[in-house]
Amino acid sequence: MALKPLRKVLDGSDIAYVLNEVAEKGVVVIMAGTSGTGKPGDANNTAMLPLSGAGTAIGILMTDTVSLELSRQPHLARNHRDEVPVFSPVTVLSHGFCYTNMVSGNPTPGQSAYFTVGGIVTATNTGSAVIGRFRGVKDADGYIGVDVTVGV
Repeated sequence: MALKPLRKVLDGSDIAYVLNEVAEKGVVVIMAGTSGTGKPGDANNTAMLPLSGAGTAIGILMTDTVSLELSRQPHLARNHRDEVPVFSPVTVLSHGFCYTNMVSGNPTPGQSAYFTVGGIVTATNTGSAVIGRFRGVKDADGYIGVDVTVGV
C-alpha cells in the first residue's frame, strides 16, 4: 500500500488520463505527450511515470494500475481494490493532500516537494516543478503527508 486512507481532495481529482504501464498509487505521474486536450475520453491523454525529474506533472496517482488478463473474464476489473487495468483511466490527485510512502529522503515540514525517476516524491530539487509541500515528517511506517498543488 502506497497511500494511507487519510486524504482530502479539494477540487483536483481527475480521471482524464490513461496510464499505459503498471504503477503503484502514491507516485507522481506526468503527461506523456503534448497532444492531449485534457478532456476525458481523449485518446491522446496519456500519463506515464517520469524517467527523470523532468516533465509536466499531472499529480499523484490514486489508483494502482495492474496487468490483468481480461479477455476471459472482462468483468473482473477490480475497482473495489483501488486498482484498474493498464490502458484504463486512472484517478490523479492534483489539488488536495494525501499520505504516501513513495518518498525518498527525510523531508521536513513545509519543505517543497519535487519528483524524481519513477515518480518518487522527494525534497531534493531535481529540476522538476514543485508539486506541493510536505506536511510533517515520516511516521513510523514511512508515510508522510503531502499537500499537492499541481497546476493550482
